[in-house]
Amino acid sequence: MRGSTSILALPKASSSSCSIARSIRLISRETRSLHSSKSSSLLRSSTSSRSNTPTILKNGYGSIRYHGHSTSPAGAEPIDPIPDIGIENTYDIVIIGGANAGLALACALLAQPTISTTTKILLLEGSSLDKTRQWTGEGNWENRISSLTWENISWLDSIGVWKHIKDDRSCPVEEMVIWANPSPSSFPTIHFPPLGHPMARMTENMNLQRALLRRIEEVGKGIVDIKEGARVNEMRLGEGERWVGLKVGDEWLKGSLVVGADGPNSPVRLFSGIETYGRAYQTHAVVATLKHSPSPLYPNTTAFQRFLPTGPIAFLPLNEENSTMVWSTLPQHAKALKNLSKESLTQLVNAGYQLPESILTILTDQMIKQDKIGKPITVFEINEIINLNYVNSNDNVDQPILPPNINSIEMSSVASFPLKLSHAKEYLGKRTVLVGDSAHTIHPLAGQGLNQGLSDVICLSKILENSKKLGGDLGSKTNLIDYSRERYFKNHLILSTTDKLNYIFKSRNFLINLIRSNGLEIINELTPIKKFLMNGAGAAVTSTFDQTRQPDGLSKSQRREFGRSTPESPLPNIQGWQKTAASSVENWFTLKSVIGMAGGIAGGLIREGVKKATGSLQKK
Repeated sequence: MRGSTSILALPKASSSSCSIARSIRLISRETRSLHSSKSSSLLRSSTSSRSNTPTILKNGYGSIRYHGHSTSPAGAEPIDPIPDIGIENTYDIVIIGGANAGLALACALLAQPTISTTTKILLLEGSSLDKTRQWTGEGNWENRISSLTWENISWLDSIGVWKHIKDDRSCPVEEMVIWANPSPSSFPTIHFPPLGHPMARMTENMNLQRALLRRIEEVGKGIVDIKEGARVNEMRLGEGERWVGLKVGDEWLKGSLVVGADGPNSPVRLFSGIETYGRAYQTHAVVATLKHSPSPLYPNTTAFQRFLPTGPIAFLPLNEENSTMVWSTLPQHAKALKNLSKESLTQLVNAGYQLPESILTILTDQMIKQDKIGKPITVFEINEIINLNYVNSNDNVDQPILPPNINSIEMSSVASFPLKLSHAKEYLGKRTVLVGDSAHTIHPLAGQGLNQGLSDVICLSKILENSKKLGGDLGSKTNLIDYSRERYFKNHLILSTTDKLNYIFKSRNFLINLIRSNGLEIINELTPIKKFLMNGAGAAVTSTFDQTRQPDGLSKSQRREFGRSTPESPLPNIQGWQKTAASSVENWFTLKSVIGMAGGIAGGLIREGVKKATGSLQKK
């Protein structure tokens, strides 16, 4: 997934599962009768029947994963019984999907002392993993880049994965700047300052996947089997629903528990009869690698995100001269952007970060109009529109906080994909469990997609370890219920919050503009609130990570407050009632955090008043 401050993360399914909806052949008489109805009705029927009369789903082409239950309704055509499956093809846990979530779960299980010594694990991936193994990190940047929070980096380090990350292809994010400017005189901004360690790192998905795969190959011999190019043609519940049979090619395997790490179009979710809810955003995310000159003052470690009426545009650092863009916008806008020349696209991206909204709207409307008639807008026409409207506009107040100017764009990196919110109604099926994108997909504006998936696998690995210690059945819902209880609400909260933030920041309603503007200014003055938000997003320090080993290359003077011309310069003093309100609330947070010093400060409270006492507390 891509990152944003965005810090965005783009969802990524394993390649073998992306085409789930191409063709499904249902074997039972009940489902054959549905062939006369629309295909959408067919899919709804197959996913929603939870079933006392389960069906078997087969792959019509013999190449894509389609799964189903073990028995068919009375009167259905005969089904060949599952042949005897030998011990060599019997596993405790089968993970379907060899992308981020599947590989991470295998590593998480290998880090559990009981699981790693007593459990047989199989990872199935429909395509070859040779591209991942052979990735060198040389040449152009991948356009699938994710934000890894400090919390998850710490975990990856603790289980021996992070040492395999190619350091110079993973960029620290020290600060974030988020802003919107719906009117020429309004630039409500939130600045998340340095924490003393990177709050996240922008990392190519291939870099992470290679590190995970290397760790599995390093310590997983005899514990984790990997079958590549292994497409599951059929799934059935075994005798007594004590295991799941999987037909891979002409061979049958079985597992006590099957984990769906197979992406947003999850065949495991389909087999389990688990429905999802959510909606498409009618928005596409355009991604590209941006090239710019290095800053003469500071390293390129600040993530920027501007909220426009059509969606956010994020600037995410990769190294001193490269950054990645994620521009969430209307489908017709995304199409027009991709049709531009290299020079025109560079101009439009700079405009997206820099121009007032009113002028940017005129420019993009003209771009879409010309794209419809097959004449992409040129650099000359872009400059003409900007010059004409900027001279005649009052919207010429400079935004003081901007990303560096873009010099060019790597055109091979330009791509787009539709955005969608979805959440499975439950995570557990009969002998199945969902993790990552198979369970939930999220708008990338908060950069939490991949991080949610990693949190899922961390939790599930601990639940399975505890069950194994107690001698429990790994595939039993009773033993897995704590995973659902712990992760479902947390994921729902992140999904819901991100969805609401997307709406609030996109809206240009006068009342919402007013509330958003004043709210951002207040929050920007509340350091405890900002720390709380960053900690909630996984930016908190954990004790497991060796910070001294990280190649940040930043001196103390470079870990600066954004907005200063030099590290030693004072920050500008923002006045007004927002400052007063922020100060009052911050004083209360500060007072609570040092209540143990109350005795030494009590005299100051009485003599000098609340304001002076708070200053004393802050100094301490």
